[in-house]
Amino acid sequence: MVMIETAEEGTPSAADLAADLRLVVGRLARSLRQADDGGLTPSQLSALSSIDALGSVRLGDLAAAERVTSPTLTKIVANLEAAGLVHRSADPDDRRAALVSLTAAGRSRLKRLRTERNAYLQQRLAALTAHDRETLAAALAVLTTLAEPGT
Repeated sequence: MVMIETAEEGTPSAADLAADLRLVVGRLARSLRQADDGGLTPSQLSALSSIDALGSVRLGDLAAAERVTSPTLTKIVANLEAAGLVHRSADPDDRRAALVSLTAAGRSRLKRLRTERNAYLQQRLAALTAHDRETLAAALAVLTTLAEPGT
């Protein structure tokens, strides 16, 4: 990891912090994917997670939540549907629109992946000092804010 130069004494510059954060978050995400991808692409796993969070959702709303175009999302959902992980149905309020929801197999796959990835992180966190875990816990609120759209 690069040592962060400071703009003011004790305060890292935004540019250096951004570069280091991007690198570390990318490495952590890659290590989680490598632990077990469940045979899914990152986009497919993200869509499954969003469907789980949103419930039965219109494709257009899912595309917006995933921040991808509708044609891209349609391909992702088609692959998930072919794998038996999601079910597509007509929207009862608008027959022109489709709703997508998780199947039992999709719910099960998502649960297994989350459990395995949580166990991987738990093992890594257990190796940290109590002080480092406290520091990380305090940073979670800031990281959550950074992950929100529009921030």
